[in-house]
This record gives sequence, structure tokens and C-alpha cells, in this order.
Amino acid sequence: MAHSNSVQFQQPSAISFKPFLAIKDFFVLLATAFSEAKVMEQKSRRTSGNW
Repeated sequence: MAHSNSVQFQQPSAISFKPFLAIKDFFVLLATAFSEAKVMEQKSRRTSGNW
């Protein structure tokens, strides 16, 4: 019994920290996608001049 109580006591700190990591990962993903989209747009502009 004492062991299960200690595990339950430790969980909230881990859970409350996870949303911040998720938000950070989301912004990193967003920034990566945005920079990739910019590069692809520049490439397509260069090639569109050949048509």
C-alpha cells in the first residue's frame, strides 16, 4: 500500500510538466514546417520562371 501511495504522489509533478514540453515541441515543429515551406516557395518561384 505504501508503495502505491508514493507512486501516486510523484505523478502530478510529472504530469504538470508535460504540457510545457508538448507546447515547446509544437512550436519547434511549427517553426520547422514554416522554414521548410519558405524554402519550397523560393524553389517553386525559381522554377516557375522557366515556364
